[in-house]
Amino acid sequence: MVTWLGTDAHGLGHPPDLRLIVPALASWAAALVALAVPAWAAWSLAGAMALAAAVVFLGGRPSVLLGEAPLTTIVAALVCAATVTAVAGLHVHRTMTSAAVAATERGGEVEFRAVATVDPRSRAGVPRPGRAEWVVPARTVWVRVDGELRASRASVVVLASGADWSGLLPGQEFTARGGFLAAEDEPLTAALVPVRGPPEEVAEPGRLQAFAGGVRAALREAASELPRPERGLLPALIVGDTSELREETAEDFRATGMTHLLTVSGANLAILTGFVLAVARWARAPTWCSVSGGAVMIWLFVLVCRPEPSVVRAAFMGSLGLLALATGRAHAGLGALGVTVVGVLFVAPGLATSFGFALSALATAGILLLVPGWSHAWSARMPRPVAEALAVAVAAHVSVAPVLVLLSGEVSWVAVPANVLAAPVVALVTVAGSVLTALASVWPGAAAFLVHLPGLGVSWIAVVAKVGARVPYGALPWRSDVAGALLLAALVAVFLLTRGRARRVLAAVTVAVLLLGVSARCLPGGWPPKGWALVSCDVGQGDALALSVGPGEAVVFDTGEDPEPVDGCLERLGIREVPLLVLSHDHSDHVDGASGVLRHRRVPAALAPAGFEDTAVGRLLVAEGVQLLTAERGQTLKVGPWTLRVLWPRPGYVGTVNDTSVVVRADGTHLSALLTGDIEVPAQGELLRGPDAALLEVTVLNTPHHGSGTQDPAFLAATRARVSVTSVGADNPYGHPAPFTQNILERVAPVNARTDRDGDVAVLDDPVRVVSRGPAPDR
Repeated sequence: MVTWLGTDAHGLGHPPDLRLIVPALASWAAALVALAVPAWAAWSLAGAMALAAAVVFLGGRPSVLLGEAPLTTIVAALVCAATVTAVAGLHVHRTMTSAAVAATERGGEVEFRAVATVDPRSRAGVPRPGRAEWVVPARTVWVRVDGELRASRASVVVLASGADWSGLLPGQEFTARGGFLAAEDEPLTAALVPVRGPPEEVAEPGRLQAFAGGVRAALREAASELPRPERGLLPALIVGDTSELREETAEDFRATGMTHLLTVSGANLAILTGFVLAVARWARAPTWCSVSGGAVMIWLFVLVCRPEPSVVRAAFMGSLGLLALATGRAHAGLGALGVTVVGVLFVAPGLATSFGFALSALATAGILLLVPGWSHAWSARMPRPVAEALAVAVAAHVSVAPVLVLLSGEVSWVAVPANVLAAPVVALVTVAGSVLTALASVWPGAAAFLVHLPGLGVSWIAVVAKVGARVPYGALPWRSDVAGALLLAALVAVFLLTRGRARRVLAAVTVAVLLLGVSARCLPGGWPPKGWALVSCDVGQGDALALSVGPGEAVVFDTGEDPEPVDGCLERLGIREVPLLVLSHDHSDHVDGASGVLRHRRVPAALAPAGFEDTAVGRLLVAEGVQLLTAERGQTLKVGPWTLRVLWPRPGYVGTVNDTSVVVRADGTHLSALLTGDIEVPAQGELLRGPDAALLEVTVLNTPHHGSGTQDPAFLAATRARVSVTSVGADNPYGHPAPFTQNILERVAPVNARTDRDGDVAVLDDPVRVVSRGPAPDR
């Protein structure tokens, strides 16, 4: 039985022992089902599986086709799945019957006390009034419902603003007031709780958590001596602290399949425990000393890096490895992974839905299954260290690809070479950075000086990610749903299971299809159309336009709300330099995507309304070295073939933020455009009656305020536009564009384009015509 459990070592020539993987997969599937059904259904299912296990155990008989080991495997799978299902049902029941859920049904603000479970993390995007800055995962202690103080141990997510929230450490209790809102599709999260004001009655952190928090803070302080992005990357790579990591850098790592480096996991722990064991072996220390040192390293690793899903899996599996070392038996890797998955799901079945846990477990399985054979075969054609590094990168990426496609909607071919280039440096950075972390806690001055050593390695990793992210067509689009993931998994499985000529044929066909796909995207007649002068980017409910200045250059007017769509639009246009960025007004749907424009592009100057330097986006631009120019009526700027004239707002005008939008007339070689921001009836009326009324007649009209109903018909008619372009989000809740506005535009302009139905819209000159890219495939 001990041999069957996989605790004895198997030679490299033996097939992998997959028997413990079956209970692990059964437990994982059972947890997913149990979390999706009511508690009573989960318990009923658990009882049925327990009964089936008893029947198989008592009545099953080995046969020629079904021996003793398969019968034991079936029993183990049923018992593990039944246990996980029962535990998951208990968690769901405790959540659904908690006072936190009762507060969501009651409505209104209530007082509660909770304990932070992990470090607060800043929300992505630009901070705005009324939008929470911090996400604080917590567990309630009590909730006051209908005046009654009710004990409650339920997971909640607190959404808060203010610097006082950023300093909370795991284990610290606090009191606050907020409205409890139901958490959609999160069976073990009782509520989302937006709160106002700082936390009250904050308890002192425990000694261990205070120690861990101090270690993380000391590392951040030492890393502050490095330039960006290294100062944010070093803490992320060493302890998983992404608080100083720029969104642009995180996107580079995502695009190159290197996100796993920003989430400390088994690789980090393997490097650190391996280093400890190597030192112990070099010092000829006894086995108990090696095991103790490894155990201390695992404990410190979990404490400082926090019990994230990948950290928990790594710590559990590392502990099994130390146990095998202490008992004198080398454990089978896949057996240990199976025990790890089952054990973790016994304690925390909610991790079954965690992408981090899935990526960590699948990457480990892929490395254990594929690397030994691949590295042995490839070492005949290349140096063994190169073969091993290549095998690890390919195995890890292939095994997690079906899950990654759910997150990104694309399959990256850049990921493997990028990870191969980064892998040799990661181990050095991990060891040197960990030593630096310990030093920073006791001797900050020395750490601030020595931080540049691991900083060199971090710089290399950052360069690999940045260059990889800029490779044209480095990722191919793919369905981002379950069907897409299953299709990709099936293709991977077929490729791995085929041998000889069949595999070579399949590989050749795959490469041919990929090359044809990339070639089709690069052929003339695709996107962008040759000779485009203006493009209205499809950024959803927002505005973003580009005026072509020359090859690879464009003036950009507004950026939309999300950095990704505007970055994607400019990437498709091949824009690498933005001589001038024009921002009409400080509304999120017009300026919050500015970081997407800045990504890998040179932006020397930005034109914005007066006082824009005091806004969140203004501060971002200044921090990135962008010169802020104040827009003034009568101002004229010459950028390439375009003459830009600021027509609005007039000096001293007082109105709504929409009506103070910067309005620009752009005159190119053969066409002109009126870029209007969100101006409404009052501003439109003044423009119509003002000294620049004669300048309103243009070739292209960027419809004001996404085509809302707050339009002056005379203003729209005065533009005499040949083309109107309305930038609007599909199925937006505002009813844009309004039928009233649409009717006017159809009478004014012969061609009326909309980004919600046409996607990116290009206007070409000489002669003037319109070409649309088409809406996104998911519409």
